[in-house]
Amino acid sequence: MRLALSLAAASTLLLAADSSGQPRSADAKPKPVPPAIAPLAAKAQAAREAGNPDEALRLYHQALEVKPTWAEGWWFTGTLYYEADQYEQGRDAFRHMLSNEPNVAAGWAMLGLCEFQTKQYDEALAHLERANSLGLGGHEEIRDIANYHRAMLLTREGEFDQGMGLVALAVVQGKDNPRLVEAMGIAALRKPVLPSELPPTERELVMDVGRALCDGSARRLADAIAEFDAILKKYPDAPQLHYLYGLVLTNDDPDRAVDQFKAELVVSPRHFQALYSIAREYDKRSDYVAALPFAKRAVDVNPNFAPGHALLGKALVDSGSDVPLGLGELQTAIKMNPANPQNHYLLAMAYAKVGRSADAARERAEFIKLRKDAPTVEQKP
Repeated sequence: MRLALSLAAASTLLLAADSSGQPRSADAKPKPVPPAIAPLAAKAQAAREAGNPDEALRLYHQALEVKPTWAEGWWFTGTLYYEADQYEQGRDAFRHMLSNEPNVAAGWAMLGLCEFQTKQYDEALAHLERANSLGLGGHEEIRDIANYHRAMLLTREGEFDQGMGLVALAVVQGKDNPRLVEAMGIAALRKPVLPSELPPTERELVMDVGRALCDGSARRLADAIAEFDAILKKYPDAPQLHYLYGLVLTNDDPDRAVDQFKAELVVSPRHFQALYSIAREYDKRSDYVAALPFAKRAVDVNPNFAPGHALLGKALVDSGSDVPLGLGELQTAIKMNPANPQNHYLLAMAYAKVGRSADAARERAEFIKLRKDAPTVEQKP
């Protein structure tokens, strides 16, 4: 899927950005064109706006020979090449632009999109991530397509939950379409491939699952439930499906969600996400004894998942079954992910329970400090 970027929109993006890559205020003036190339720039703009990209490119190149640091010239050159499906030339133009304006988020996004088309996938993901970190506010058209490509590339890298999250964000904003459905299905079924690499025999299941999850993300719950019921009739023994159904049900029907997670364990006994999800639901109900065996199995299956250790530690402490071991599990979670404030909070509460007030105060202070730096984001299994 290539970005269908309108040249009218493209012509405003760089002009609207300040030196940090963020949108300028409404009364800010665009950067002036260097006087030495002003006549060529005016002719290039006229050719571009008249729908004559070849002439515009010729004129931009002439201007850039005179002023090779003219970032806007490289921007327009890059977008024109992108529109012409000449991705290598577009990539090179955006590289030139960014060497002069390294903080323009839209430039990094366009570079990443060109690199995606030239199959430089690692570079594309790195540059799309950089664009995201700089912020694409004010550039909604580019942001949406950049996020779609990020979702595909993260899925390809095995970061399935991040891929699903980006697609769900677009769906919540009312932008779901067949390509997003496909991307959601591939990520949800944990297939580390791009849509172009998906075997035709798997496409029907991918699209069915993707549609059900998109409906769930958009809070079309009745549709999502009907779709998952139909999927499970068609594929009763396929792994991952009961777990995904449980995710859709978690907020509105937690009992039925737990049933689906347990059904997943019949199909896939070592499905650590289902184990963790069951333990987490019992923890929400303060049924720590019920949570404990599922949390322990989740950690046994995936000892590298920090939230699993945190949940096991909490269950051990709150159930009173083995407080020292629980403290150790919480400490392990912090060693694995020291920047997660929630882990420090849980350890503070555990220390307080056993009367270690100084240790509890230290962990509480760390929790407050980390919360101030960034909001708590629970890791997903």
